[in-house]
Amino acid sequence: MSIVCSKFIFIAGLGGYMNSRDIVVLICFTLATSFLMQHFFPGGKQIKSEETSFTAPKEKKEYKPLNMEIDFADTKRTARTELTEVTTHWGNATFSSNGASLESMEFSREVDGKARSIRTVFPLPEIDREGRCFLVAFDEKTPFYYKLASIQEEQSAYRIAYESDTADALVRKTFLIDKEKPHIDLLLDITPKDKTSIEPRVFFLSPLMPEIKENDTISSIVIDQKDIFAKTSVDKLDLQRGWFAPSLFGADSRYFIHALIGDDNNFVARAYYKLEERNRLFSVVEGPTINEQTSWHLSFYFGPKELSSIAAVDLRLEKTLDYSGWFGPIAKVMIYLLKWFYKYLHSYGLAIIALTLLFHMLMLPFTMRGEQRMKQQAELSKKMAYLKQRYKDQPERLAAENAELIRTQGLPGMAGCLLPMLLQIPIFFSLSRVLASSFELYQAPMLWIPDLSAKDPYYILPLLLVITMLASAQKGDTQQRTTMIMAALVFGAVSINFAAGLALYLVLGRVLSFVQTYCVKYFKLA
Repeated sequence: MSIVCSKFIFIAGLGGYMNSRDIVVLICFTLATSFLMQHFFPGGKQIKSEETSFTAPKEKKEYKPLNMEIDFADTKRTARTELTEVTTHWGNATFSSNGASLESMEFSREVDGKARSIRTVFPLPEIDREGRCFLVAFDEKTPFYYKLASIQEEQSAYRIAYESDTADALVRKTFLIDKEKPHIDLLLDITPKDKTSIEPRVFFLSPLMPEIKENDTISSIVIDQKDIFAKTSVDKLDLQRGWFAPSLFGADSRYFIHALIGDDNNFVARAYYKLEERNRLFSVVEGPTINEQTSWHLSFYFGPKELSSIAAVDLRLEKTLDYSGWFGPIAKVMIYLLKWFYKYLHSYGLAIIALTLLFHMLMLPFTMRGEQRMKQQAELSKKMAYLKQRYKDQPERLAAENAELIRTQGLPGMAGCLLPMLLQIPIFFSLSRVLASSFELYQAPMLWIPDLSAKDPYYILPLLLVITMLASAQKGDTQQRTTMIMAALVFGAVSINFAAGLALYLVLGRVLSFVQTYCVKYFKLA
């Protein structure tokens, strides 16, 4: 929408120098470009899911209904609840003997020189047994009370083991928590008793961020057997749909991912989702039916949607980023530059300003060339209008004079005028996604703005954007001014919901354009 408004103002400014056919062609080009960009580079808070068909099952029994119910064993507590907290380079994780589950997860980060923490898994009351993260459930008599078997600190990870001994099975769950990256391994060992048939399932919860609950969208993320990636918002998710042995399965939010990324011993036979609330989506991975001792090794990524963290664990997770797609490489460069500026300026607000200045300087030669072409186009249009008026009754003479005028002065064409705008399309789309959904900007303050990844709480930046656009409208004639004022008001209404970082980029870009225009006129550079 924003790129359409920007082009619309550009068209209005050229209206006096273009014939009706040129305007129609340019409008069609604008709409077509915008449609293609939105189709192939979707924005907003979700990526439209691309449905894929099931792979044909080997056995008919796999068509059985999805199993979301949990029946706990009637055993009394034999020991008090034990909580085990481990501190890593990326944050803290707390595990509980209740369900041998992940009790809480908190990430540490430094933003603008201040230490901040973000929690994505929260403690639950004991009565909420089914809400546990990494709960292992059976068809019947699921164990809930485990005992802490051991805690070991290894060179690169913490190892925490839990055991539960019921009438049906001996269960051992071992967690390996990586010290350097948000990577958790679950080693699951189940020994059925008396040849009892057991079909285990593992439940894990989507990331929760209550502080941005209204603006957070939970989505399912799947890479199926055909290696096709699909991401679907919870509002559009079919809860009766399942997948056979996906290679990646889980859920993400605006800033975090909880996903199964590795299955070394082919545990996952089926996978599906269970929804309790709009922001409480459980991923369920279902194992095979066993009647003898079996072990599995599952790997999970529970971490931020941050390029450096993702690259350290599993590059496939980059597909979940809102700035992935056609312009992904450009977005990566922008993230790198943003973090590079932040390294020296210690403020993401200043880093955005520096990034805007850099892009404006890089575009300056093309913009100057475009303004020269526009000036030539305007002069040529005036001369042709004069010839049309002078020789309106002499069509042959008019054609000859026009031909001579074009031969002597040349025909600037629209390519030079459009080139700066065309070059900015990928930059704008990439930067708008980066500034609107980048984890790096979350909780990053600047002056009156507490969070550059959220909208301006006082709407100061959108107001400044409208003011600068209205100021540009004063340069045109009456018809152009009316069109540009309408476009400014519409664009201002849309920009209210822009991330403050993106609004800052747009406002500064308009200010730099004013400065450039003034310098060009003052120094007669064009």
